[in-house]
Amino acid sequence: MATTSETHQRVMLRLRTLELMLNDLPEVAEEWEGLPDTERESWSLDWGNEMASLEGLAQLASEGQLSASQREQLRQLLRKLKEALPTIGRLHLRQPPVPLGT
Repeated sequence: MATTSETHQRVMLRLRTLELMLNDLPEVAEEWEGLPDTERESWSLDWGNEMASLEGLAQLASEGQLSASQREQLRQLLRKLKEALPTIGRLHLRQPPVPLGT
């Protein structure tokens, strides 16, 4: 069983990698059509992995396992994801598997 410290570290890593990928999305979207197929596929797979990670974060949040600051980071990421939905759709990337709020 994971300790609270291990869970905290995993959550922080998941939040950070999701944030980095989301921050890269606008630049990747600009270059998308010029990227080789293999690079687009690789990025799509990485994106899909981050969306699976997001699902895990949402589960931890629903179980009350996130700190207040982690919950806030997650809310901010969900807001950014909602804003990015048109780009995500245009690139045919995996949609976020959790509700993004209103």
